[in-house]
Amino acid sequence: MTEPNKSRRRGDKLQNDIYEATYRLLETEGYSAINFTRIAREANTSRSVVYRYWDTPFDLVFAAVRQRMQQAEARFENLDFDRGSLRDHLVYVGQHFILESNNGPFRLFKMLFSEMMNQQERERTGQMLAEATKSNIKIMDDVLQRAIQRGEITKFPPKATKLILFEQIRYTFMLENGLVSPQKLEEIVDHVVLPAILYFSKQ
Repeated sequence: MTEPNKSRRRGDKLQNDIYEATYRLLETEGYSAINFTRIAREANTSRSVVYRYWDTPFDLVFAAVRQRMQQAEARFENLDFDRGSLRDHLVYVGQHFILESNNGPFRLFKMLFSEMMNQQERERTGQMLAEATKSNIKIMDDVLQRAIQRGEITKFPPKATKLILFEQIRYTFMLENGLVSPQKLEEIVDHVVLPAILYFSKQ
């Protein structure tokens, strides 16, 4: 009775079911549990179907994590960041970035990064990080544009300054074993990010 159900799934629906199975195993058992036989069983499909889409377990995990990261970035970009002041905007962005960082996609990205075996895998994972960086800059450009319109700053800072908030949170996230307190976030904004933005605005 299960075979007809398998055969009716096509395209995005089938791939999404496989991604969900992959993601579930990563969350519960880790990268070492990922193999095509196990994924096929968990997704109620055949191993040949999984091989049709991906050559290696790394390829599958990469695609699954990338999909979730893109979904998280889309949610992040669609937030309303208008909080009345640049400082409040930065705190709000930081709060949601921490929330997303504590969720699966970004945690599993670190797992994927640690499992890279060759140059090609490193390059592909670096590409995923570059995509996340573009999303971060897009968000900051929106926040900074609002600050310019309110007269809080006069111009955009350089790219490196736009990324300070996210990089400081990532650094603290790793240093503090995934814990970035509200107090620590405000310290990052008040003593690092906001002064850097205001400095370049005065140049």
